[in-house]
Amino acid sequence: MIDIVYLAAIVFLPLLIPVMVIAVILGNGSWLVERFQSTLTLHEDRGLAEQGLLWVSILSPFLYFLALGAISWSGHSISLTSDGLKLFLSISALPIGALSLSLPLSVLVSRLHATKQTAKQIKITQQKNNIDLFHSHRKELFSYFTQIGEVEYLGCLTGKFKVHPRVHKVFFTGKPEDGIPLVNQEAFEDIERELSSARWQLDAVIRDVNPQLTYSFYIANFCSTIYRLSQKLGLPEIYVELSEKSKLVPTKLDGKEDVELLTVGKTTDEAVAAYRYAKGYFHNLCDFAGREPDHEDNEEFKYLEMGGKFRAVKEPKVIERLHDNEIKQAVKTKA
Repeated sequence: MIDIVYLAAIVFLPLLIPVMVIAVILGNGSWLVERFQSTLTLHEDRGLAEQGLLWVSILSPFLYFLALGAISWSGHSISLTSDGLKLFLSISALPIGALSLSLPLSVLVSRLHATKQTAKQIKITQQKNNIDLFHSHRKELFSYFTQIGEVEYLGCLTGKFKVHPRVHKVFFTGKPEDGIPLVNQEAFEDIERELSSARWQLDAVIRDVNPQLTYSFYIANFCSTIYRLSQKLGLPEIYVELSEKSKLVPTKLDGKEDVELLTVGKTTDEAVAAYRYAKGYFHNLCDFAGREPDHEDNEEFKYLEMGGKFRAVKEPKVIERLHDNEIKQAVKTKA
């Protein structure tokens, strides 16, 4: 039994003693787990001399050398002669072999530490490159729209084609450290649905498809859709500048309490101009993203996209009539 205890001591103590000593000097954290874990872990943010594993790889072979040497040299005395040296070398092969492990082990630790530092440096460089790519993509979006310049729509709205910072965040997803952001397909599809609704609603109002519903369709549907579009696309030319020339109209929706809804300007030209600007802006955003916008092939709506044919669809113009009659009456009644 005593021999087993001695054997266990020789096997484990030369390893455990350096670990405990280094844990006291260089370890961090609690004594249960963290301090020993930090001692046996390579830290790429520290120098080689501060690596506990390096000192363990040096001290453990030295202690094994002393332990095995004590056994090998037992019963022998020091003899500084040629025969004594030969005897020493013959009986010290195992202790010296254990001691010689110190050099390759320390070199191995050094190489592993250098590898971890290199990997961290590569990661930092890659992260920096990704952040540069992300911000470069953002700057390119701003630069792309700058090239468009200002566009006049029907003489009543000037589209400046400036990019609100949140446009990049909404329509392109990803974190700066991940590099070039991805196209947010859901955001693009949402705008396409809004544009489709606005086109259909504007056509129904201009042609006065259902006279009994045209007023509420214009106020509650088309105007709301255009303002939602302008907010989502970041178009202050509509939700700020054009809204200043619009009317705030008290309206009752679905039997609920009165709410005040804002018209899109006061004329048909202003309504069509707002729609055309929102669509033109979105199509340029699609071009930058390398995405084909959803095209409507319905010839019935082509007159809304270009030219002035919309002005002659119905006389008197429906939107102007609404402002002169129903809207004026609603505002007057509220007052």
